[in-house]
Amino acid sequence: MDYGLVWMRRDYWESLCHRWATGPWQERSHAAKRNQAAHLEKNMQTSGSVSYATHNQKLETYDRTIADRYAEGTP
Repeated sequence: MDYGLVWMRRDYWESLCHRWATGPWQERSHAAKRNQAAHLEKNMQTSGSVSYATHNQKLETYDRTIADRYAEGTP
């Protein structure tokens, strides 16, 4: 709380810090951390709502398609 943001009024910053310190906010924060830890493949975002796992799968499919299409000796 001591190192407020340059672009935000000090009273707004202090209000947010107090809100983040409340019980309900902390409970939601801890629940979110547990959910992220339990589902690592679902929480890594690369582009919009596409997860890292989905993006990686598409790249592997693309690599195979290109390799098949442009096999050695194909113009």
